[in-house]
Amino acid sequence: MSLGCGASGAALAGEFGVPLDCRPGIECFVQQQPDFDPGPGAADPFCGSKTYDGHDGTDIRVLSMADVKRNVPVLALGDGRVLRGRDGLPDRLVKSPADRADVADRECGNGLVVALQSGFELQYCHLGQGSIRVKSGDAVAAGDVLGMVGASGNAQFPHVHVTVRKDGAVVDPATGRPLSAGCLDTPEEAAPLWNDAAIDWLKAADDPILAVGLAGAPPVYDRMVETGPPPALKSGDTATVGWGWFANLVAGDRIHIVVTAPDGSVFSQSTSEPLPRAKAAFMQFAGRNRAPSPGTYNVLVEVLRDGGVAGRKETSVAVGG
Repeated sequence: MSLGCGASGAALAGEFGVPLDCRPGIECFVQQQPDFDPGPGAADPFCGSKTYDGHDGTDIRVLSMADVKRNVPVLALGDGRVLRGRDGLPDRLVKSPADRADVADRECGNGLVVALQSGFELQYCHLGQGSIRVKSGDAVAAGDVLGMVGASGNAQFPHVHVTVRKDGAVVDPATGRPLSAGCLDTPEEAAPLWNDAAIDWLKAADDPILAVGLAGAPPVYDRMVETGPPPALKSGDTATVGWGWFANLVAGDRIHIVVTAPDGSVFSQSTSEPLPRAKAAFMQFAGRNRAPSPGTYNVLVEVLRDGGVAGRKETSVAVGG
């Protein structure tokens, strides 16, 4: 995990609070961070792959468009005043060049720019349509609800994007460094702008496994981003499938999925081949074309990385007779 836990105490460290009012690692997840590579490549704050070329902010997502409808609050990171905002754009996922063209010059979607008393300027993007609760000139305090997570503008998944600026330069909140300073190979050198509560929250939200489950058919990724995880395994299904939904996998990762039958025996077990390249979003499933028996099935999903386990989640589903 690398979201800025540096021991070198900088004067600006520890200002920004928890960004969203939701359960980190369960309902909300870190998806992307700023790009520190000045060229055509991409490097996240700690020289990893949790970014893409030209990305200038921190993205924190919910799982699907169904979660947008649940109104997940976006919180003010500090005390300040709203400079400007925009609302009214629809929530929809960008899936094609035509979709992208429709939001040209409005890529941020519904958003806000907030000037903090400390001199930082924060830009919030992709908030939900009609959800913004503040207007230009309003004073805000850390923890105030600004709006809800959405998918307005140029959004391929529902999330809030936050760009931090200081004196006009983009600054990464995980390290406290301007993007021009280059990424850090050693996280201990970071001077994060997040306070202790936010650092703990972001650690929990930085999980390579978004969700796991058992279903009666192979899930479809594009459908999951729209409607959420597939229906749970039930009596009458013709297959028994364990699945995992992932974010920010790296080249070489392998996915291990074990489905256990009600009698405790291994129903199915698989380990994928190493990934040939990093995957910002990914889904994997394994199982058998066999109807479930009555009882409780369990699925264990692990991300195997560098000889260890980078992520692990499991769940159970009771199938009626």
